[in-house]
Amino acid sequence: MINYFKGAYGLNLLLRVHGSAIYKASVPGIISAIISILIDQVWNPVRDPENDLDHPYAVGVLVSSVSFLIIFRANFSYQRYWEACGAVHQFMGKWHDATQHTAVFHMQCKHYDGIKPPSYFDHPDLNKLNLTRDREKRRSSSLTKSELKSRR
Repeated sequence: MINYFKGAYGLNLLLRVHGSAIYKASVPGIISAIISILIDQVWNPVRDPENDLDHPYAVGVLVSSVSFLIIFRANFSYQRYWEACGAVHQFMGKWHDATQHTAVFHMQCKHYDGIKPPSYFDHPDLNKLNLTRDREKRRSSSLTKSELKSRR
């Protein structure tokens, strides 16, 4: 578990270096900002800052890039959600398999004979109470008493 220490307005979390993506992303971001400023100064030395976003192409580039980033992030989180759902489903399947295997081999040893629940195979007299399925009734009625005793 990660222990977070409370600070004034969470500044200690914002300024944390270990495990933060801000410091890893800041170096390429600063380099790309410097390159874009240099390109702007070389090709457009005299400019009017008020007209930067008046053109629809500039606004279109900003809107399309921001919407692309938002859609990409939403799609990535949606994929992580379904991956987690699949992992939970697989986890539940494994637990189901484990409980099925436990139930199959439950109380199969001889020392559990005194506490085992009654089985139709071991007690054919329970069939007189019509507790079995129709196919079991047909099969048991066709067997003789000697065959039933040999099965015990």
